[in-house]
Amino acid sequence: MKRNEIIVTGKVQGVGYRGYSASRAAYHQITGFTENLSDGSVRIIAEGEDDVLLLFIEDLWAPDEPIIHVNGLEVTEQPYTGEFYNYSVRFLEIQQELFARSGLMIEYMNELIKIQRHQLANQDELLLVLKEQTEESVKRREVLERIIEAIHTQGLL
Repeated sequence: MKRNEIIVTGKVQGVGYRGYSASRAAYHQITGFTENLSDGSVRIIAEGEDDVLLLFIEDLWAPDEPIIHVNGLEVTEQPYTGEFYNYSVRFLEIQQELFARSGLMIEYMNELIKIQRHQLANQDELLLVLKEQTEESVKRREVLERIIEAIHTQGLL
């Protein structure tokens, strides 16, 4: 059995990283905890079998998570203590947590609004192109109708 302290840097606070690490710990049957640090990083204390800890650490890069961006993992081996029965998430004071999460929510809403405005502009451009194509199609149809009428009146059909 081993114990590691893992400092995770990047965009890892306010994006569900602690919950993500807890789900990966449960999957790998790792005990310990995770907590946010004041410098914006996340600290993890993880205990488990050596090979399982390696798999857990690999998962901590969160490569498939869309809003989590891990820049680095600093892993330090520590003496195994066996003091944990499970893996837990440690939280700050509720007001700090809510303030941080509300700021993040506003940031994501602003990004969604920017994306929506861009999509609406693209949609307007597409509608303009469709309108022009429809007008061109109507003109071509009118020309074809006149040609067919001329052919009929000359008795060619």
